[in-house]
Amino acid sequence: MKVLFLDSEPLVRKKLQNLIPWNQYGFTDFWEASGCTDALKVISAENPELILMDLHLHDTSGVSLIREVRKNDYTSKIIILSEDSLFEDAKFAVNFGVTAYLSKPADAEDLSWAVMRAVTEIQHTKLISIYYEQPAMLSKINLLSNILTGNMDYVSEMKSIFHIELDSDYYRLIAFVLPEGSDTGNIWDEALLHLKNCLSVTFSESMLVLIALSPNQEQFILRQLTTCQENYPPYDALLGIISSQAASHTELSTLYAEIRRIDQNLYYYKEKQSNLLYADALSQRLGKIQHTDLDLINFTENMIQHILLLQSSELEEALLSLRDFLSLRRPHRDSTQFILMNCYAQTVSALTKYYPQLEFEISGSKDLTSHLSYDRYLCDSIAYLNDQLQKAIRYIRNESRKNPCQRICQYIDRNYSSPLKLSDLANLLGYNSAYLGKLFLREMGESFHTYLDKIRIQKAAEYLKKGVPVIPTSEYSGFSNPDYFTKKFKKYMGILPSAYRLQYLKESPVDFTPPPKKRGE
Repeated sequence: MKVLFLDSEPLVRKKLQNLIPWNQYGFTDFWEASGCTDALKVISAENPELILMDLHLHDTSGVSLIREVRKNDYTSKIIILSEDSLFEDAKFAVNFGVTAYLSKPADAEDLSWAVMRAVTEIQHTKLISIYYEQPAMLSKINLLSNILTGNMDYVSEMKSIFHIELDSDYYRLIAFVLPEGSDTGNIWDEALLHLKNCLSVTFSESMLVLIALSPNQEQFILRQLTTCQENYPPYDALLGIISSQAASHTELSTLYAEIRRIDQNLYYYKEKQSNLLYADALSQRLGKIQHTDLDLINFTENMIQHILLLQSSELEEALLSLRDFLSLRRPHRDSTQFILMNCYAQTVSALTKYYPQLEFEISGSKDLTSHLSYDRYLCDSIAYLNDQLQKAIRYIRNESRKNPCQRICQYIDRNYSSPLKLSDLANLLGYNSAYLGKLFLREMGESFHTYLDKIRIQKAAEYLKKGVPVIPTSEYSGFSNPDYFTKKFKKYMGILPSAYRLQYLKESPVDFTPPPKKRGE
């Protein structure tokens, strides 16, 4: 076996080689290094089974070296020697599989005990690695990684050798996740200082997974996460994914697979009001979504209707239903952004038809495109759309106070095919029916019913010009009785609807779109 002595002082390195009979412990090759750079070269070339090292090196700290060694999957056993027995980094180093931490200068008896312990761990590790056909050098982190990914089973030897205790009837995984593009720095190192008693695996620069073995430990981890987010700016973007609960360590790989699925779809699953994402709650949320296709045309029409009727809460609920629909189906992100931009553009186009100045009050297509590209999560894009369209509601509310009759005309123009009564509109708009009727007559110069009939006849004429038969035209334009429609049409147009239609039949047919379904259908 090979041993590396890492210390800034040559005399210290020589003393360590002569302090105990290394050959009796099975070590035959000896290497020396004075700093991190030289040590990494030796580790890369020779992969020594044991490293004796000081934490105070001339070119970097010993903890930085340990971090680099574990990051590159070198699983050498490590014995630390330090003059400062209270050195905080030494506590952190224990989380990276350090076998022993001794005071400097080293005592022969203490060093012998530490080396014997390292040799025992090396031998047992080799036995376990042969059984599982894994690399000969394993570490606590490697073992936990393999257990979570389903490549290894937990066995009792792991408890005595690596201090991995998975003897519980309660298991839950908590993954700390950083969004793509975040500056991780030493964020996991700092997190582990607060969670040094928890079993953890750093799977990548963007994910740290912890295993909670009791409800109390789970709450402790979440409290630490909240504390970090509140007190340390680098943790602001940190998310917590909490898996389902399991009763056996044999289900850990299933929980980890669940965590990975959620992580891969964070764009769709993240919720605006929380940085914690519970697998159980997410499953319930998605389970409530109807497995039907969303009619984007009707959806947009309903959004426009909510805005014109100043229905703020209904608008927000509609946007959340769109979020849930997209979360369930998870189309490509470009497709999702296209859907959002299209719905927004169609809505704004319909609103500015009635309120031209509105385009200066809310974001245009260029600003929206930029915002959607910048957003990390769908919930942020939905919140932005809601914010802009709520601005539209506030603008229309202010304008409506100046002229409520304008809103009645807008409503008739969009809902002429539905059964409309002045009393219903008065309730919708918050006015007394009698007062609203008098106000409409005064402002428009005609009664509500006269105006409604006139608009419906105008729409009917458009359908007849396109070759639509009389009976469907009657329905499309809001007349439930064809005879009554014929009477009204002749009164306003001076000709029967059938004769009016015949005038245009010889012209090239024109495509037409029936009006939106009646409200309530």
